[in-house]
Amino acid sequence: MSEKRILALLGFLLGLLSAVLIFVGALGIGGNQTVDLALVVERLVEIVLAVVILLGSLLIYRGKSSSGGLVNLVVGLVALFLPGIGDTEAVLAIVSGILGFVASESVR
Repeated sequence: MSEKRILALLGFLLGLLSAVLIFVGALGIGGNQTVDLALVVERLVEIVLAVVILLGSLLIYRGKSSSGGLVNLVVGLVALFLPGIGDTEAVLAIVSGILGFVASESVR
């Protein structure tokens, strides 16, 4: 297995983990939490970001490493500044994007 494939696989796995953690956070509702329009919109934004990170990770895995890396890097930076998403999930997406870029530039 070449180093490009190993880096792409690692980027995919980190992006997948980030997306799953965001999904879990978006679907969890606290015991005393009131459901209003702001909560629903916030959760929908989190779900959309998780889906985009998942698609970026699939791009990294399928061989379009630079495109998937850019998607995960940008979405990870956006998620870092959103209040509903944890720092761990955003940093995992950013690292996944960086690994996607490194995989696209690695020696064949």
